[in-house]
Amino acid sequence: MARPRGAAPPGLAEVRAQIDDRLARERGTLGVRQPAAICMAYPSPYRVGMSSLGFQTLYRRLNELGLGAHRAFLPDSWEPQALAWPQPHQPILSYEAQRPLGDYPIIGLSVAYELELSGLVRLLEGAGIAPLARDRRGQGPIVIAGGPLTFSNPFPLLPFVDLLVLGEAEEVLPRLVERLGAARGREAALAAAAELDHVVLGEVEGPWTGGDLPAPAKAPRDRLPAYGAIVTPDTELADMFLIEPERGCSRPCTFCVMRQSTNGGMRLLDPQDVLARIPEHARRVGLVGAAVTDHPRLEPLVAAIVDAGRGVGISSLRADRLTPSLLDNLRRGGYRQITVASDGISERMRGLLDRRIREESLVRAAEMVRAAGFRGLKVYEMIGAPGEGEEDVDELIDFARRLASIVPLTLTFSTFVPKRNTPLDGQPFLGTKPALARLKKIRKGLAGVATLRPQSPRWAHVEYLLARAGPEGGHAALAATYAGGRYRDWIHAFEQAPAPSRPVRYGDEEAWARRKGLAAKRRPPRPGLPVLD
Repeated sequence: MARPRGAAPPGLAEVRAQIDDRLARERGTLGVRQPAAICMAYPSPYRVGMSSLGFQTLYRRLNELGLGAHRAFLPDSWEPQALAWPQPHQPILSYEAQRPLGDYPIIGLSVAYELELSGLVRLLEGAGIAPLARDRRGQGPIVIAGGPLTFSNPFPLLPFVDLLVLGEAEEVLPRLVERLGAARGREAALAAAAELDHVVLGEVEGPWTGGDLPAPAKAPRDRLPAYGAIVTPDTELADMFLIEPERGCSRPCTFCVMRQSTNGGMRLLDPQDVLARIPEHARRVGLVGAAVTDHPRLEPLVAAIVDAGRGVGISSLRADRLTPSLLDNLRRGGYRQITVASDGISERMRGLLDRRIREESLVRAAEMVRAAGFRGLKVYEMIGAPGEGEEDVDELIDFARRLASIVPLTLTFSTFVPKRNTPLDGQPFLGTKPALARLKKIRKGLAGVATLRPQSPRWAHVEYLLARAGPEGGHAALAATYAGGRYRDWIHAFEQAPAPSRPVRYGDEEAWARRKGLAAKRRPPRPGLPVLD
């Protein structure tokens, strides 16, 4: 329940009561009132953090290995991007021990994307820990960070951390915790930990001088599938047990961080391994991955889950992978609306982005959704990709009207942000005013036809500034958060920051250089768009 405006922040007793209440509704909780050297802290509220498969997987693994791990989260009231500073005081306690976060020897932060940096600052400050590693001067917990952000641009994390873990951490994090626990003294612990592959020191003494970062870790096959520990009704994915049937993606979409070249592409997992790990008490199962509907045995897996009387959810549905039988099982598993992604707003833009979703696939999806009795179709769209023009906007409006004549239609819009380690790294941001004008035109063209749910181009602009930054981006995030976290605070902070310190670098350059003949002609120009055959 939201706290009334102007109400006093919760005190210790109220925070403890909230934790007790949430724990009472969890199934599968580990490590309650057991010792733990590390508290895994999520820089977003409980409902978001407990919907993260990676966060849950590492929590489970550390506890199963006997190393122990507790959890802490950003207070719900500290979530807004704009929040006056200083923030209202509230105790930050772990869930398993109700121990102050700052009392743990190790804090492990999982950061999903750029805009969570403000939550990271608020969480550390709220726990009484200096956000900048260099200001801690060897005092307090050793702060570690990792998570999905490390696959794109983790450089803005460096000012805040003693140690940065890159990539898939199922094997790296337990070794790291063991090394830190075995060392005598903080300096020796950091030195020993930094010797591990995929682990680097943050800005513990001054500006980053380590050059580029190492490649992200890749979890060994025997550590897959990732799966959660806890089922709770108090999350974005209520009462859902999370597990992956595949990891990675084999597709080449040029805007996506988790494209085919990231950490070895797509790794398929045996459906029987997935089914065997679903606990008896799980009434809903969330199949999580970058390209779940590309799994060749997805349909029998979904059918087995639903036939067992469980609900099902899938993190990513492709329009061209939908079938009547899959939709029937999704409906039996609790789906009421089907969500797919178009991303490029026209056939031409989807081609330029290597998205490979064609109009006929979206039309067929809409027809199947209607025939299966769902209440509607939601389509993710992305405006502002390089090369997009007004003719593409016009095509989107016309095509959306066609889809809406088949099935009730909802369109969600994000604004393109070029990400590191993708072919479009270094491309420009559309701009907030042009993005808002484009959305206004779409809204007018689809008034009374479709439901529109656009995300803010302003926060996409902030995400863009962080996505292209080096460590100076972390210092700008600190300044913006201290100033109140409003859009203008971020813009001012970046105006005062040095120019981005890292070069544009695309991870596939060496692979492209080895290609010959026609394959070589498909190399994307730098900078620029992919060349279509």
